[in-house]
This record gives sequence, structure tokens and C-alpha cells, in this order.
Amino acid sequence: MSTVGRFSRRTPKTVKSRRAVKKMEAKVFEDAKKALFLTGLNSSDTINDAMVDLRALMQPHCKKLAKRNDFNPWTGTEHLEFLGFKNDCSLFVFGSHNKKRPNNLVLGRQFDFNVLDMIEFGVIGADRINLSEAAGRNCASAGSRPAMIFEGSEFEAEPFFQRLKNFFLDFFGGSLENEVNLAGVDRAIVISLRSTNGADAVHAPSSDCRGTMPIKEKGNVVVCFRHYGVEQTKAATSVMTSASNIKLVDIGPNFDLEVRRVAWADGPAFKRASRLPKQVLATLKHMHDNVDTDGLGNLRGQLHVGTQQIDSMALRKFKAHKEQKRSKLNSAAANISANAAAAATLEKRRAAKETGELATYDGATLKARKAAAEAVAAESGASKGPARKRHRKGAPDAAEMLGADVDI
Repeated sequence: MSTVGRFSRRTPKTVKSRRAVKKMEAKVFEDAKKALFLTGLNSSDTINDAMVDLRALMQPHCKKLAKRNDFNPWTGTEHLEFLGFKNDCSLFVFGSHNKKRPNNLVLGRQFDFNVLDMIEFGVIGADRINLSEAAGRNCASAGSRPAMIFEGSEFEAEPFFQRLKNFFLDFFGGSLENEVNLAGVDRAIVISLRSTNGADAVHAPSSDCRGTMPIKEKGNVVVCFRHYGVEQTKAATSVMTSASNIKLVDIGPNFDLEVRRVAWADGPAFKRASRLPKQVLATLKHMHDNVDTDGLGNLRGQLHVGTQQIDSMALRKFKAHKEQKRSKLNSAAANISANAAAAATLEKRRAAKETGELATYDGATLKARKAAAEAVAAESGASKGPARKRHRKGAPDAAEMLGADVDI
């Protein structure tokens, strides 16, 4: 039996149920968060339409329960947490309508199937989703990850709006990837702030409203939620480098949400929910190694390239590059030396003949000289018989040509 928080699952008995339970277990790299859409006992057409449009934005990471629920998230969260555990959904949207709080929409998120943050909006203005504006355009594909844009310095300066920004990023950010192809970003969600009357400065409400406690500071915040399709112009390349390369198409839904009640998690609970596993930290550290920012805010990176194995690269084979055996190389070198020596000798003979220094002999003279040489060899006992190699008639021997009587 597996236990998650204060809930437990029965031990699966079939292979199919084991796979289903394993998918719901905690992972180092979690799947995309799913949202559970719930409806109270009473609702209005405005709330029903708003929930339908929000569900269209969050497809396919959402689930709707058709049965109406007789509970209020602000008075008790036990049943809400149980439904989130049963359906494996960490986000929830609860819509209701009554005289005191008309067109009420509650958005929240859970950690370990305990309610972490919860915020209540009143829908004071809404435009339905209209995909006819995107017909024939390459934008607003279903299930794509949107670009989140927050307008206003309050999202960076005040803690309440910093947490609100984190909440919307977690709720509508979609699946988390390390890298995103800019050519595939075809939707944009723009969130801005204004006061209730549109003239006063924005004041945040108190964020510790729990149960039936009255709100300490109501505030005057209205969140303007806008959804656009991002279309690339024909002149744009595959990468959107400037605003002139894109065009925003208003496809809806658009909401004006008045902030009514807020219940943020306390510091320790939020810190525990934001803790990352060691494996994720190691991955993030590896991704951000040797990355720095210069004085002008430009991102700079340093790359370290390892030793390339050039010898093992698959290159084109040339016959001239093949290694030959040492014997072949030696014989080739010897032939080259012999040819060079013979060429030098012929060159010397040619030069001597031209200058008249080379003596010419007729056939009788050559025979006489040969007979004299054989006689000398016979007397000294060094003769070994006639020469094995016969020369052509009248052709002088190399020894005769280079004899002592010939001055070269």
C-alpha cells in the first residue's frame, strides 16, 4: 500500500493497476501538472463559459468533474484534497455563484495533496474564445506552451505580486522543458494589473485569509488576463528576432478578474514545496556551468571542447595515403639511387665525349685489350673461367669503358 501525504492507495492486484499506480507515484522529474475543474451547487452562465474557455487553454492537462459539489474551499479543504489525490491533479478550479459573491472563481494549487495557495476572483468582464480569428493562420495550436508576459513593475517590486506571478506561471505555464523552439511558440498570455476604478494606484489585499475569517485588507486589484495567438510574418525567418517579425492575433479568452480573497502558504510550507531534488539540482548546475553576465546584462558562456579523436574519424581513403611495407620502400629507394647513379655516369660520359677526352676504339683494339686482360688473370690464378654474361659483338664492357687507360 502506497501512501501520499495523509492518503493511501490500495495495493494493486493486476498488471494494469500496477502501471496506473506507478504513474501516480512521486518522480524526480515530475510530469506536467493537471488541473481539476469543479463546480459548486450553484453556478452562472458566466462561470460555466469561463471554465470551458480555461479548460480549452489547459488542454490536455486538465480534467472536469460533472457532478456538483456541496462544499466551499474556504471553509474546508478535506474533500477538495481527496478529489485531487484520487484524480492525480495538483491544480484546481472551483466555480460558484451566489448573491454575496457573484461569478466566483477560485484557483488553487496543492503540494503533497495539501492545499498550498488559493486565490478567489470575481469575473467582472469576459470575452469568449474565438478561434475563427486564427483560421488559416499558423498560430494558436492546441497543447502548445504559451509565452507568459507580465506587464507592470509591481510583479518585480512587491512580494504579493511576485507570488501572484509565480502562481500564474505554475498554473498556465504548461509542461516544463529545458529548451523551447521559438518557431513553435504560437500563443502568448499577457497579464497586467489595474485598480477597481481604473484611476487609483494598485493596493494588494491581505494574503492570510483562512476559513471564515474576515479579510483584513480588501485591496483594489483587478487582474487583466489576455490571450493572443502569435503569428510570424512572411518576411520573418524561423527565429523571431524582433517584434517586427511577429503579429498578435486576439483569439481570447479575455478576463477581468477582481481579487477578492487570498490565502498564500506560509514561509516554511512554501520553502518545502519549492525544494528541488538533488538530481534536478545537478542537472541545473550542469546547464548553467561557465555561464555569466557581463556589465551590460549580456549572457556570456564559455565552452570547453575535449580532445577530438581525429585518427578514428571516418575519412575518404586515398591510395597515396596507405602505409607501404618497409621492404617495398627500401627497394624503391635502391632503384631510385641506382637510376640516379646511372644517369650521372651517362651524363659524365656525354660531357667527356663532347670535349674529346673519351677515347674511341675499334673492334680489333677491343679484342686485343680483352685478350691481354684474360692473360693477366690466368697468370695470377684469379681467373674463374669465361664470363657468364655475354656482350653483344662490338659492345665494350663497362670495365673496359672505365679502364685505367681512359681518362674521364
